[in-house]
Amino acid sequence: MERSVATMLERTADGAMLADEQGTVVLWNKAAERLLGLRAAEVLGRPCHEVMRGVTFSGHPFCSPSCAVGHQLGCGNGVRNFDIQTRTKAGKMIWLNVSSLPVPSRKKDRFLFAHLFRDIGRQAKARHLVQELHSVLSAPDERRAPHAQHTLSSAFCSDAVPDILFPLPLSTREREMLEHLALGERTARIADTLCISTATVRNHIQHIFKKLGTHSRLEVLAVAFHHKTLSS
Repeated sequence: MERSVATMLERTADGAMLADEQGTVVLWNKAAERLLGLRAAEVLGRPCHEVMRGVTFSGHPFCSPSCAVGHQLGCGNGVRNFDIQTRTKAGKMIWLNVSSLPVPSRKKDRFLFAHLFRDIGRQAKARHLVQELHSVLSAPDERRAPHAQHTLSSAFCSDAVPDILFPLPLSTREREMLEHLALGERTARIADTLCISTATVRNHIQHIFKKLGTHSRLEVLAVAFHHKTLSS
């Protein structure tokens, strides 16, 4: 299985990278070399987050040792296409659309991640703005908190996660939930990303409602990021 996948990735027209369960790059195809200007000899054996160095449109770090994508793949799930911004070896900033999926292995306690990526160019900015705006406007709680719509759309359409007010009486997990909500993610998506049940996600969100005295997700975000939206 691994050999056939490797052969397929070597031949694909997309940039392709194969990483092991530690996130170490074990395959880097010719298309990836052409796209990022990095030869396989410069990449193999390095952590994938150091190679890709992905950030969001606003510059918020995306690739890291604790990558959410790697965590999701480690649960045995595929990941929807996502976009990152990175730099070529020559320093040119480019946008990549990335598809990731787990690769089965015959070896016990071993699994691989396949990442395929392609240059999406100038359309990336417009697409991200549309996606973020759609996430906010389609939120089911919007009708219950219309006063928060303008504040939230201007705060989050840039794809960044603003700083949460420090004095809020929230746990680390509850702050993590707020960050996912700020990115417009729904309950099922948050559950998939964190490898927990949707019921657990809803329980965390209800605890946040109670602590902040709010009744909807938009109200929660308006309270949690109020300071940031006023100063931006």
